[in-house]
Amino acid sequence: MENLSYRAAMATPGFASLAHRYAWASASYAASHPSLPNYLALTAGSTFGITSDCLTCYVTADNLGAQLSRAGITWDAYFESVSTPCYLGTSYGVYAAKHNPFRYFSDVRASPELCAHLLPYAQLGPELAGPAAGVPRFVWVTPNVCDDGHSCPSALAAAWLDRFVAQVTASQAWRQGGVLFVTWDEGSGGDTRQATPQGTIAPTGGGGHVLTLVVAPSVPPGTVVATPLSHDALLATVERAFGLRLLGDAAAWSDRTFAGFFEHSATSPTSS
Repeated sequence: MENLSYRAAMATPGFASLAHRYAWASASYAASHPSLPNYLALTAGSTFGITSDCLTCYVTADNLGAQLSRAGITWDAYFESVSTPCYLGTSYGVYAAKHNPFRYFSDVRASPELCAHLLPYAQLGPELAGPAAGVPRFVWVTPNVCDDGHSCPSALAAAWLDRFVAQVTASQAWRQGGVLFVTWDEGSGGDTRQATPQGTIAPTGGGGHVLTLVVAPSVPPGTVVATPLSHDALLATVERAFGLRLLGDAAAWSDRTFAGFFEHSATSPTSS
């Protein structure tokens, strides 16, 4: 989801309802401003020094998609409002290229096999409605710029997310040990706080306080984890789950991942 502070997200009834229905991190922090560096951090553990939403600033670096492919782990990334697989262009209606981190990696751009994992969001629904074996083990989803809240009201984005979560939680893939993480790319523009691997909050250098939801059958409703966490911690969580090497700054978060949710260590939310 896009461009919303933790406080604003929890003040949006639809988002707050989802949080209380499932679980959430109350001290989750983004990597940077604006959008693109956060998407890169979530998939490669680094912002690569990028400080804009540049469209052709491609990166030659290992990334989560390439890791999964090398390990033989099924994965796909789905982008709403795109109708063409392996779309690498910069303009496509309400689809935002800057919200598709995989298109920025040189190996994905150069490999038809890797690029084939970038798919229209419309293909995901039928897969979720089928057997668990028909759903990739790792799924990435980026809504369009209206449904992610970037260019439309938060209430509309919350309604979209509620429908999406309902679709996921009705699936056999989710019911059979699945987990859905929902995070915002960055907080409000003036918030530059960041979480550190040492468990503190630094006042500058980051992308601000954001909401991150954890939706899993094994996590009791209302679970709240107040440990400082980051986009790098979320990447580390995914990579550890699949036995992959921790990329970039994710390595520093190896002991501070979202695993706390599965230990059922509910705590009180931190202040925003």
